Amino acid sequence: MGTYIKIRYRGRLKSPSDVKQLIAETEDICASNSWTFKIWDEDWNEPQTVHLNPSGQGMSFEGHAPLKGISFSVGASENIWLTFTPDGMLQSLFTLVHPTFFLDDEKFPWQRVKTGYDGAKSHIEMCKLFRYLEGRYFEIFEVMDESGYWEERDDAKFTKWMNDYIHDSQLLEEETNAILADESLTIDQKRERSFRLIKEHGEKYQKKNME
Repeated sequence: MGTYIKIRYRGRLKSPSDVKQLIAETEDICASNSWTFKIWDEDWNEPQTVHLNPSGQGMSFEGHAPLKGISFSVGASENIWLTFTPDGMLQSLFTLVHPTFFLDDEKFPWQRVKTGYDGAKSHIEMCKLFRYLEGRYFEIFEVMDESGYWEERDDAKFTKWMNDYIHDSQLLEEETNAILADESLTIDQKRERSFRLIKEHGEKYQKKNME
């Protein structure tokens, strides 16, 4: 049972020419923090031909993706895309193939990244980096953070919330496993009790419920 947090983000650069400086600055930040990264410097003049090939080995992409920018991971986070098309729109391989891959807005696509695998650390660091880059490079930058940290900016409060979330998620997993292993219960009883526990957990940790 995962203890991750989903954060969605989208944006457009003030000027597409700013991408070179954004790459250089973000690369320095990644290197100084030992974060893995990849530089994208594809030809903006070639038409997009990228497509997705799902297979038993996972997803792979083929064709030309007209992206310039950088993708990287903050600590234990999923891959973060700060890559752009010639119009300055923040795009990834996923949203080039399907603009609504992560959320239903075809004209201004959302990206998504999961954090929380290392507690509050990577989530806080990513949000602070986003805020810094937002002020320097973006005409528009929007974030939807299901934990509420992006809006509240309270490190101590969020860290406590995240620690509680991890603890309770582990407890939930133990309790549901115990229910499933209890041979004295019927299948319907197991289903009802497991559903109730999961529902209570979801209500306690619903979006922005950090009290």
